[in-house]
Amino acid sequence: MIKLIASDVDETLVDSQKNVPSRNVAAIKKAQDLGIIVILATGRGTYELFDIPEKAGLQFENRYAICCNGAVIMNLQTKEIVEALGLKYDYAKTILDFAAFNNLTCYIYTIDNKYAINLDRDSFAENQITPLKDTNIEFLKDDIILKVIIKSRDMNFLQGLEIDIAYLTNYDLEISYSSDMFMEINAKGVNKGEALKKVCKIYDIDIEDTLAIGDNYNDVAMLETAGTSVAVANAHLQVKESATHVAEATNEEGAVGEAIEKYVLN
Repeated sequence: MIKLIASDVDETLVDSQKNVPSRNVAAIKKAQDLGIIVILATGRGTYELFDIPEKAGLQFENRYAICCNGAVIMNLQTKEIVEALGLKYDYAKTILDFAAFNNLTCYIYTIDNKYAINLDRDSFAENQITPLKDTNIEFLKDDIILKVIIKSRDMNFLQGLEIDIAYLTNYDLEISYSSDMFMEINAKGVNKGEALKKVCKIYDIDIEDTLAIGDNYNDVAMLETAGTSVAVANAHLQVKESATHVAEATNEEGAVGEAIEKYVLN
């Protein structure tokens, strides 16, 4: 029996306008009315959830969010950081130097902010971002660096960089992809699947009693870990193969609502 639902955000829960389709909102409400816990599991930073939890109608009391691909677990109501697993500073600096040398857009996420070099036109519109003048990030040495992102709209090129990044960091990282333009780099062992296990321990819920919903490569670990998992129709083929079920609906059409209707409410 499903007791907890974990949904990815971008290209899963929200549509292209970052709104939550009404089908999702209605299904989430029905699930929560039955006492089922619904949480977000996203690559976004804690400060990038904005009003999405409110739009989705999530309950806030005693609710958590998995952010930065599992590097952070945060209490939605109090904003308390329950757990934060950081990347080694030297690895973050090495990746930043690599990106700068190759003129690539690169982000560094901390608990409170994100920093970037080589921002493109789209990136300047983002909130809570501090442009870096150079790769000197000594001021972050004592901060928890949650993840590093390299951005490119050419996914083949981006995936081709993986062997270089892995080599430069002693193959001691977790590398995944999201939104067809981000290489997501976390500390070894950090992923949404491991974070989901930790949230289940908080609630004393068996992992087999969970439903996970996602669309992209950074969701694979979560989809493979959950007792029941659904890849939305717009998910990549590999992601669909990692899930126990594939939705007929896309994120635009309320795929999260469909998953809840089929595997929870029925």
